[in-house]
Amino acid sequence: MIRRAVLTLVGVLNITLLLATQPIRISCVGASITEGYGTTKPWNENSYPAQVGHLLGNKYHVENYGRGGSTMLRKGDCPYWDKEKYQPSMDSRPNIVFIDLGGNDAKLRNRIHKADFVEDACELVYRYQHLPTHPRVILMTAIPGFTNDTTEIWNTAIVRDINPLIIEAARMMRVEVLDMYPVLEGHQDLMPDKIHPNDEGARMMAEKMAWYLLTYPQKPSEEMTIDGLADNPFITHIYTADPSAHVWKDGRLYVYASHDIFPPRGCDRMDEYHVFSTDDMTHWTDHGEILRQSDVTWGRKEGGWMWAPDCAFKDGKYYFYFPHPSATKTENSWKIGVAVSRHPAKDFKVIGYIEGAPSAIDPCVFVDNDGQAYVYNGGGTGPLVYGGKLKSNMIELDGEMRPMEGLVDFHEAAFVFRRKDIYYLTYADNHTEKDANGKQRGYNQLCYATSTSPLGPWKYQGIYLYPTDCDTSHGSVVEYKGQWYAFYHNCSITHQGNLRSICVDRLFFNPDGTIKPVYQRHKSEIPRK
Repeated sequence: MIRRAVLTLVGVLNITLLLATQPIRISCVGASITEGYGTTKPWNENSYPAQVGHLLGNKYHVENYGRGGSTMLRKGDCPYWDKEKYQPSMDSRPNIVFIDLGGNDAKLRNRIHKADFVEDACELVYRYQHLPTHPRVILMTAIPGFTNDTTEIWNTAIVRDINPLIIEAARMMRVEVLDMYPVLEGHQDLMPDKIHPNDEGARMMAEKMAWYLLTYPQKPSEEMTIDGLADNPFITHIYTADPSAHVWKDGRLYVYASHDIFPPRGCDRMDEYHVFSTDDMTHWTDHGEILRQSDVTWGRKEGGWMWAPDCAFKDGKYYFYFPHPSATKTENSWKIGVAVSRHPAKDFKVIGYIEGAPSAIDPCVFVDNDGQAYVYNGGGTGPLVYGGKLKSNMIELDGEMRPMEGLVDFHEAAFVFRRKDIYYLTYADNHTEKDANGKQRGYNQLCYATSTSPLGPWKYQGIYLYPTDCDTSHGSVVEYKGQWYAFYHNCSITHQGNLRSICVDRLFFNPDGTIKPVYQRHKSEIPRK
């Protein structure tokens, strides 16, 4: 009996040791880029899966299950599920699965089914997760496309539609997503046919994947978000909109937001401004209400209409600016109200409004490096943005406000910031799209223009934030701890455009100072508390 027990124990130990020395099996699921199309020696030599294997060494065994033309969408023209590589990938007993599907879903004939994308992606992830080996599943965002044919793999669709849906599916399934888009952004020279990377491009992809696995040999904890930021929306206990973000001298980032009152009645019941702050972009503090309509003695007696605010700091004081009508008929009675405090998130007292400012909404106040303050507003009463100087008391105009020149299709939501020697004016346009019922609806985009002066003239540069799931759009841009961020709102919690929630994503610039389109980590399945 003892000898049998010893032999059994030895056998178990030998099996355990054998398993411990087995290489970690990685299965790369994807389309033609995974397959290696575009490289000089696809499949086993120059495809990115092969190069990942070379970089990782003998501790890993990487297999290529790419199939050209494959889609994530089951209603797509070439669903991966139906292809000959699918079942072998399932039978490969993987410990890690990289899924690189989505590029072909950006084709017009496929993206008409984009409403099914998240469900299909979640189903595919689920199937791999429940293999006998219970592998770690990592979704990859699609790399850029450089073709001009909008019916084929169209980069705008990748940025606006496909990659946000990949991120959404990852959040719903609580799996990792590896953002591959930036790896080849701006590298058309490494994609001779404008779609598939060559040997060098595949190497860059492989390096990103190998770096990730070596940096995170185990799946990061649930507390670690996909890209190091709090979930979107990052405020879920109340409805918020129109985020104005600023970094003050205490080293924290503050967001001043309007408040959508439940139940809504249009947007005319909005009231009770709140302030939120963070020092790590993950944990947010609600400092509570700082101002409400009843604090405004000159305000509209019926209440409400406390729309998008802004805040500025000068000479030891914080100045909070808010639009509010002073009469029952709001159209020609909008004023830029001003409240002041010695603190960034409490004790604000209304001191009046800016005399002589045009009757318009959405004030923005920008303080330049030399201490000169500028005020802007626009929207609600006409298609113009007005700008002008403020005196040092921050409540009086230094001359008249005048229309800003050079903007295209302005609607509302002006915000001004400076980066290096370039001034940026961001705003919402009048963009419309058809909804699920085929009805034309407003889905504003955030655009921007640049100038060498805070009062223009401005040069229109295009769109930096494509429509969210909300008809309105309103944002701000700020740098914090060396990283730039875009703040905005959506209605992913309620799917009602007058019950919104504020969001944030990283923002990047091109070498010439133009802004790269923002990835929206929107439509997260986060329950409202």
